[in-house]
Amino acid sequence: MDLSTTILLALFCLLLCLSAFFSASETALMSLSKIRLIHMLEEKVRGASVINLLREDPNKLLGTILVGNNLVN
Repeated sequence: MDLSTTILLALFCLLLCLSAFFSASETALMSLSKIRLIHMLEEKVRGASVINLLREDPNKLLGTILVGNNLVN
């Protein structure tokens, strides 16, 4: 296998992983219920406050995730 094939294969794997990340982020953040998020905030789960900030404007969050997913696809 020559160098250009190796680079293309590595790039393909990177883009595939990024696509999976954006898809998983969309599913996880959009399916999280408000009750579960409140419980996470009360329990002081690390990252819960960041998720709460992101969920304040769901249209902006979803738009950003979808743009990222479209760029890597």
